[in-house]
Amino acid sequence: MSKRRRKQKDLTKHHVCPRSKGGSSKLENIAMVTLEEHQKYHTLFFNKTPGEIIETLVNKYWNGRWDYVADAYDRNNGIHRTRKPKL
Repeated sequence: MSKRRRKQKDLTKHHVCPRSKGGSSKLENIAMVTLEEHQKYHTLFFNKTPGEIIETLVNKYWNGRWDYVADAYDRNNGIHRTRKPKL
């Protein structure tokens, strides 16, 4: 993480689940990001929730292959499955 990224004054609040879609201002729904990161996020994803973003990726770009999401989740969380989950 860069020196600039660590400066509290350079960070802005990003609501993970947008307030306009029922998201709260509680800490568990806030990600502190730089203004540049915040602008890039909304340029890419508009005002979508993380679930809506994943659903768009699965349905539009991955041909409905939800197993891609499960595989990525497993890799990132150190989970080793002998059988794939049904999604």
